[in-house]
Amino acid sequence: MSFNESNTVERMILEAVESPRDACTLEMQHETPGLGPSIGDELRPARWTYVPAAQVPRQPGDVMVESGLRLALIRLNPEIAAQPDRADEVIYVLRAILLSVHADGLVRANENFMA
Repeated sequence: MSFNESNTVERMILEAVESPRDACTLEMQHETPGLGPSIGDELRPARWTYVPAAQVPRQPGDVMVESGLRLALIRLNPEIAAQPDRADEVIYVLRAILLSVHADGLVRANENFMA
């Protein structure tokens, strides 16, 4: 058997999130006196749906799912929701950053993408 992302990382993650939440117990301890509970004290199930790679609307070499990204930008940013064409501007800049990997290097391109 050859190892790939699907049969190593992806399968492990899917099995971990598919297992009943009662199967694992997480204990959080506060060792710093005087600090109260934090947001991390309540663990909530993730809100996501697994979609097999064949059903994702992109080519295998694509980094972004642009249709989903555009919708998310509109949903999450009031300024973009007011003018949805702004999402296309953001995607254009992100595409340019991805293309700059060859000139700037992977680390710098990742920093620019995150910014």
